[in-house]
Amino acid sequence: MVLQITQETFDNAVQENVEILGLSETEAVEEAVKQFETQGVDLSKIIKDIAMSKQEFEEITAAVKKLEQLQKSKSSSESINATLEVLRTECERGLQQKVAAGKADAYFVLLNVFEAYKDKVVRGNTLKTLIALMTKQPDLLEDRGVDFIINNLKDHNEDPEIQRLLLRWTKECCVMHEMNRQKIFGAHFVDIIKSLLKDTTTVEVIREVLAVSRALVLDDDVRVEFGMAHEHARVIASETLCALMTLLSKFKGEEQLTQDIILTLTALMVRSEFCKKVEDAGGLDLIKNVMETFSNTDKIIRQCFKLIKALGGNDDCKVHLIKKGYVNILKECLSTSMENPATVVAGLAAVSALTLRSPENSKAFFEGGIPEVIVEAMKHYPDHKPTHKTASWAIRNMVSRSKYQNQKFLELGVEEILQQDLKKFKEIEYDIKAALRDLGCKVNFKEEWTGKGGALTSGFDRNENDD
Repeated sequence: MVLQITQETFDNAVQENVEILGLSETEAVEEAVKQFETQGVDLSKIIKDIAMSKQEFEEITAAVKKLEQLQKSKSSSESINATLEVLRTECERGLQQKVAAGKADAYFVLLNVFEAYKDKVVRGNTLKTLIALMTKQPDLLEDRGVDFIINNLKDHNEDPEIQRLLLRWTKECCVMHEMNRQKIFGAHFVDIIKSLLKDTTTVEVIREVLAVSRALVLDDDVRVEFGMAHEHARVIASETLCALMTLLSKFKGEEQLTQDIILTLTALMVRSEFCKKVEDAGGLDLIKNVMETFSNTDKIIRQCFKLIKALGGNDDCKVHLIKKGYVNILKECLSTSMENPATVVAGLAAVSALTLRSPENSKAFFEGGIPEVIVEAMKHYPDHKPTHKTASWAIRNMVSRSKYQNQKFLELGVEEILQQDLKKFKEIEYDIKAALRDLGCKVNFKEEWTGKGGALTSGFDRNENDD
């Protein structure tokens, strides 16, 4: 759990350093930061800049108060928009400025402005300012804000731009904040997701819906020991997978949207049954079509590789992917993407998943020429540990139940590469040795603990062939 303190606690520590230790203000701040960081305190939302605390803080506070006064006096939209621009610009400068605005009650003032003005420009600028205020500062959201999100998404179904901004703000409220995710999810937000995916035709809005869906299944809040990411993913997947398949078919030429759909599908593949649901909805053909259409678009291919790996977690899908001709498309896309190491790693991981405990799939990949591609990737990136780790997985899974393939891999020089890897990549030693073992090569495994007449010894080297 990460420790947190209030701004007041930090300011008091600085003041004590000045009064008791006789330090200058700058030295006092440096000493306070050092003290708290040593204790493991998160200071990311603490204002540490003295000049900012005294001068800019007052300017930001003044902007918030002015906005509040303008709203209460029902001033013109022009005056409101000008003040919103000032406040948004300050918030976009950095986290400390956001914190200062939050302490001045900017969050509540902005909600009041939105509710007081029906002007679409004012409302749009208000939401943009809320986004700037709460990006990386989602703690400000409370129950009124959750109701605000739900009610306005329902009320603005005829205004795509307001919908888009509301969704963007919702996403920022979810990032790195488990409690916000649970509150929003608990307010029947999945019903809104379903409705928008079904009825919305605006690509920008759909992309924001998908972004919120992915944010709801994050597990990135270090302050919470256990989150609800899996449960959120389970419910969202159950309710939206068919709609996502429909969108994938409907918007075939939309590159950015296609990428977002594939990314969202991957995030939702948390259960084997969902893989089957994707297949039943025609997903295997659709994904293959995406890979063929965007074969030169690295980001989409990388996400498709990751989705294929996830689908490979279902034994039936694993078999059907091969029957659908995925061996050739995987090989072609791996070869085309050889200059991008992250995509290569994702592709090798997909091969590994599809060949795990499946000699039939392994045979298909072997006959399709995948060994040459695997070894080419290892040679192309001799010092890239992730490539060699996933390549080791793929080799092991291919040959472990298909020993007739060993000779081919050895002829390609993989033993020499793996032996060199043992010297370079100590962190993945086990993965490399496992590949060497299944290739029939001589390899020494280390038994961390062995019993000898009641005594234990550590680090005994044993030859795999000694037994």
